[in-house]
Amino acid sequence: MIATRRIGRNFADLVLSAVFLVLMFVSCEKDRETPVELPAKQSLNAKVEGGELLLEVTKKADEYIFNFEKGSVNVPLQSISKIDAELARWRTDLTFSDGSTLAVPTKGTSLDYIVEQIKLNPSGYNPLAASVDVGLPTYGRVKVVVHGKHGGQGAITHLCTSETQRQRVPILGLYADYDNLVDLIFTDREGNERGKTTLHIQTEALSVQDFPRWKIVKAQAGKMEPGVNLVHYPGQSEADVSLPYMIDQDGELRWLLQLKSSPDLKRLSYSIGLKRTKSGTFIAGDQAQQRVVEIDMFGNLKREWDLAKLGFGFHHEITEAANGNFLITVTKTAARLLNGEPRVNDFIIELNPQTGTLVNEWDLAKQLDTARYVKPDGITPPAFSQTANNWAHNNSIAEIGDDLLATLRYQGIVRFNRAGQAQWMISPHKFWGASYQSLLLKPIAEDGTAITDPAIINGDASSAGFDWPWGPHTPVALSEDRILVFDNGYNRSWIPNFGSGANNYSRVVEYKIDRTKKTVQQLWSYGKERGASAFSQALSGVQYLSQTGNVLFFPGMGVKTSIGTGGRVMEINPKTKEVLFELEIATSSGTAFHRVTRMPLYPTNL
Repeated sequence: MIATRRIGRNFADLVLSAVFLVLMFVSCEKDRETPVELPAKQSLNAKVEGGELLLEVTKKADEYIFNFEKGSVNVPLQSISKIDAELARWRTDLTFSDGSTLAVPTKGTSLDYIVEQIKLNPSGYNPLAASVDVGLPTYGRVKVVVHGKHGGQGAITHLCTSETQRQRVPILGLYADYDNLVDLIFTDREGNERGKTTLHIQTEALSVQDFPRWKIVKAQAGKMEPGVNLVHYPGQSEADVSLPYMIDQDGELRWLLQLKSSPDLKRLSYSIGLKRTKSGTFIAGDQAQQRVVEIDMFGNLKREWDLAKLGFGFHHEITEAANGNFLITVTKTAARLLNGEPRVNDFIIELNPQTGTLVNEWDLAKQLDTARYVKPDGITPPAFSQTANNWAHNNSIAEIGDDLLATLRYQGIVRFNRAGQAQWMISPHKFWGASYQSLLLKPIAEDGTAITDPAIINGDASSAGFDWPWGPHTPVALSEDRILVFDNGYNRSWIPNFGSGANNYSRVVEYKIDRTKKTVQQLWSYGKERGASAFSQALSGVQYLSQTGNVLFFPGMGVKTSIGTGGRVMEINPKTKEVLFELEIATSSGTAFHRVTRMPLYPTNL
């Protein structure tokens, strides 16, 4: 029995040994079939995969030296059997001694060959844009330079973010009816130039019915904030499709969306206009279809959110919050006054754009007094008159610290926290009840003196160093205790703008708030000195320009200009009150824009 077991074990060992020998044989055969890559090829391929360009090849007695953008590779002569440089195609083909090959991107001659296709107005909605398909020699970026008509000042320059070899390059800022000169500069990933090619892109003359007219009054380019002026033109009327366009410092049209031909946006009525998002697209609220839309620079609809399904209607403002959500001024469909009548323009919501869900809802009627309103005076047109239903007319929303900052045409400016509790108000004290007195900030003049005159406190009068904001728009939080705002001058000092004795002017004004002392100090203002030539009873706004510290001030409706009625755009140095840039815009409707935004034409991440 024992002998039998020993014999079985020996047989098993023999079988295992045979299997091992077979596996070893197969493995050796496989190794002989799979060539080991030459070390030289591995080193060169690492440079290729890293996106470097070969600059030159030097031959020594016993080796080649391949000089790349970021260092060199030494290769024994016997490792390479052939080097074939094709500089017109920016490549060098290597054949190694083992018969394998490698194409090495190489600094070449002309880059004209990279352009594969040019398409003018690729979306069909932006006639001053194009796209160019390119095939680059290796990984890298493309810098676009659209040359200006009037020299370097009008040039539009942008370094695109894509680093792939095949790219669709966006061309923005073309002139209409013009042979545009456009440089495509091939760079490395850090933006260092490698070479360029120049294109000629011919555009057609524009045909836009009843388009605005404009005139540059002043432009001190060296002192101005760089960028173009995005004009948020609502179209011929609020019922017409919105027609945003961009004007440069020379007064040249450089961008335009003609959305009437868009099946998705042909009825877009966007109120305050387009807001650029952190991702480089635009968002806008659509009053015609009660939705929020997201579009790209070419006018293509990317996404949309249905507000009506959530029980709201859009009006006026949408802002991308710091957390990426949307803050939107809305009318709640089901909202009613105590008498059962509908109320409008007095809700704010926070919408998560990723999920489309409602995050927060703020009812201004729970913070402020819905009964505080001035009955129609018989002079102010009904479209501008306060009513019980439209008691607040919330027209803007912004963030200030962790709180929200809203402007209301008929109530003033209010800061409230995310729990919906009002923190302070900048408003004439007249008509506010006792329960709101603790929220009202006390006025301080520009020279630092406290104002004690009841007429000024109540808004019946103003002083040289202080006035309340009347029908304000676009609050801009400069810090926790400083804000900019557009003071429309709506029925200033309670005097109807359409009546006798009215002193009509609009201002940009900066206020400083002391929450401990519950005071508001006027720091500076501009606009009163311009009188009716810068007065806009509604719409309009201000923008803080971060690179220069200047301020854009733009009354946009019913403004008298040298070319007709419309709006005026002014860039102001707040320290000196010097006007550095001034643009007049006139339209047949008398409404030039809801707002204007100075911005780079290209978003940074395009």
